[in-house]
Amino acid sequence: MRKVLFTPLLLFLLIGWVYLDIEKGVKEADAAKQSSYHYADFQMYNAGQDLYDSLFSDIQNAKEYIYIHFFIIRNDEISNKFLALLEDKAKLGVDVKLSTDRMGSFLFKKSMRERLRKAGVQFTFSGKPTLPHFFYTLQNRNHRRITVIDGTTAYIGGFNMGKEHLDQDKRVGHWEDYHFRISGDGAQEMERQFLLDWKNNTGDSFPVHTSFPINGYTFYDYLFTDGKGLAERYQDWIMKASHSIVIASPYFIPGKKMVDELLEARKRGVAIKILVPLNSNFPMIKQAAYPYLRKLLKHGAEIYLYQNGFFHGKLLSIDGKYVMTGTPNFDTRTFYLNKESVCSIYDGPIIAEIQKKLQDEFQMSMRISDTYFDDLNIWERFLERTISIVSFYL
Repeated sequence: MRKVLFTPLLLFLLIGWVYLDIEKGVKEADAAKQSSYHYADFQMYNAGQDLYDSLFSDIQNAKEYIYIHFFIIRNDEISNKFLALLEDKAKLGVDVKLSTDRMGSFLFKKSMRERLRKAGVQFTFSGKPTLPHFFYTLQNRNHRRITVIDGTTAYIGGFNMGKEHLDQDKRVGHWEDYHFRISGDGAQEMERQFLLDWKNNTGDSFPVHTSFPINGYTFYDYLFTDGKGLAERYQDWIMKASHSIVIASPYFIPGKKMVDELLEARKRGVAIKILVPLNSNFPMIKQAAYPYLRKLLKHGAEIYLYQNGFFHGKLLSIDGKYVMTGTPNFDTRTFYLNKESVCSIYDGPIIAEIQKKLQDEFQMSMRISDTYFDDLNIWERFLERTISIVSFYL
């Protein structure tokens, strides 16, 4: 009898410890760093092959330094081609630093790291779990994508490095995403964040290069968050919306506060459109979104399910005039746990391109009916209720 009672008690205490550890870790995390404004030229990539062609070309043309962080680097053909390019540049004397998230790239083998080291590429894992807040640091993933080349070119967006982005994963099929090449002012700020992360991971400090890039035509800023600041930025944008809000995200688990903010916008008469994938690349993620989508649908939001493969884009559009993009998903992990790279765009020709692309995405998607969630089968309903218990950490 004692054993029967003892096991649930231990489980309860463990869950409580994890929750308190993460809560305390979030509170002690560095405050989000507010960026300055920049002007640059943007180029958008929605297909992995197009992005890799551009990125690999920029790597080959690099003269001084290449700093790159991906959340995920696979051990596959395209990833090994990417690593070989970095090795070649390092052998030519280019300063090459590469990092990747410890959990995101758990298959990044020691042999791959040794190969980089021998070629002169400096490598580190990011997001190693540490004490005293083990569970918080375990959850606090470095979800950023950062690329800086010679102080004039930067990349930000949702793609990682792997064959799935070339539509070679049969489970997800076509992979749709948003990634941006930014040339002009602002690369120095992204470099500064990369080096801050590098110092946190290795203890080694490096100065930010001096660069004098030519300004472009798009007005934007960066926000690099570490478990703080992003939810407030989203809420601020939502509060300012006067007629429309468009949210596109592969994972939609916004939490009560964010949903309440969206419902307030609906009360003001703001139209809300939400785009999520029909099928997820992780189990039970879509069921975790159901309670939030249900509520928003009930209050007049339009919900669309992307059907042309897997949608991984991350976008918030306000009144068709402003766009927030980069690495953030529309979920609580993003708002309160992960390290994210955010790009807010206020003016410039890229906004019209993004709006046009979003229109195309919605046309390839299915708008769900008001009774969609009422018609779910018993298994879907069970998963929805079960997964909601731990949805904050998904």
